[in-house]
Amino acid sequence: MSTKKIALASPPARRGRGRPRDLEKREAILSAAAALFSERGIAATTMDLVAERAGAAKMTVYAHFADKPALLAAVFERNTGNFRLPELAEGADLESSLAHLSEFGEWLVRFLTRPDIVKSAKAMVESADLHPDLAAAFYAAGPAAMIARLAAFLRSINARGLLSVDEPDLVAEQLAAAWLGVNQLQQNLGVAGPPSPEQIAKRVRIATGALARAWPARG
Repeated sequence: MSTKKIALASPPARRGRGRPRDLEKREAILSAAAALFSERGIAATTMDLVAERAGAAKMTVYAHFADKPALLAAVFERNTGNFRLPELAEGADLESSLAHLSEFGEWLVRFLTRPDIVKSAKAMVESADLHPDLAAAFYAAGPAAMIARLAAFLRSINARGLLSVDEPDLVAEQLAAAWLGVNQLQQNLGVAGPPSPEQIAKRVRIATGALARAWPARG
């Protein structure tokens, strides 16, 4: 124990060298949590199991993540945070804007129809009554965050006069639902597997085109 205390009191240069190890441990915890969420379901995954899978002490897990909802949110952010809709340039036209929108739509559908994501979502729905805090964290970090990104992009299209989308938050929900279709339900019922890249591209293209026709620029 005394050796660890001395290490924590080391000069700044030595602490600096420790930061990559902290990041590596955080990544190991996130990887372990993601795997366990997929294998066992979110509700059945405990912080003890995450610590064991990550090869970390339980107190180390809690040093990085205050509780399981925080860990769940971090796993979602890790999986989805790097894929964001770009900020539109001042001279952006409708064609390029819709291309960005379609790219995001294809990524979103690929992500949401992955068997491990479908399985985790199903398990979360089944246990929502028993674990409302986890259900709320799941929704906030996953679907709600994606819808917010999409709505913000629709507002930026409006601001540049390329479309006139009323109620972007509601339209973002509708567009995401049109992109996704009923594949998650089909997978949960065992009547279909994940859609092919071609099926995803077609579905996104049709829904995005319908959006552009439904909300043309005014005047």
